[in-house]
Amino acid sequence: MIKNIVFDMGNVLTVYNAREYIYGYVDNEEDFRWIKNHLCASVEWLQMDRGTITDEEAVASVCKRIPPHLHDTVARIVREYRMVQPPNPPMEELVKELSRKGYDLYLMSNTSHRFRIFCQYIQSIAYMKGIWISCEHGLLKPEPAAYLDFFRTFSLKPEECFFIDDTPANIEAARILGMDGCVYYGDVGELRKVLIDAAKVTVQCHDARVKSPITEP
Repeated sequence: MIKNIVFDMGNVLTVYNAREYIYGYVDNEEDFRWIKNHLCASVEWLQMDRGTITDEEAVASVCKRIPPHLHDTVARIVREYRMVQPPNPPMEELVKELSRKGYDLYLMSNTSHRFRIFCQYIQSIAYMKGIWISCEHGLLKPEPAAYLDFFRTFSLKPEECFFIDDTPANIEAARILGMDGCVYYGDVGELRKVLIDAAKVTVQCHDARVKSPITEP
């Protein structure tokens, strides 16, 4: 029976458009590609999320291979990353509803130590019973060890959890280890229907007369 709902952060609890975000710091396509490919899609970015490199070390490493005029931009992006969080009201409302219905909510996200600074700007975080962020455990989704560590950290049974993430590989890895879930494509109404179906399947196994604890929109 589903007792716990596990959320990813970026593009799930929060709205995040990489192109729009980067263009808040640059004004042309060439500079956009430099930042996108050599910072946001870099090994250093993953190392920050794993917690094996500091922000300062990451900036110094990235700046070795990009044009000098972007060095300050790299430092600013790392320093200010996610300090502005566009609201996602439909998701916030769903999180509140799930909490009111008695589900335990958890966060499982690949993110750096800066999370502890910017998390205050994400309203949904207040409803999380437990928070698992990759940098504090040295593990990244979709590594199997990350999920096992998550279950162990909060004493959870995989079969009692439902995982919501925007990356198919992360959902696939979770399912292999016994935690069902779905890929979130930005449509909260669609997600709500998936959750209703998941709850119905579980509840009907015990009592066909019991309705899903999640309401229709």
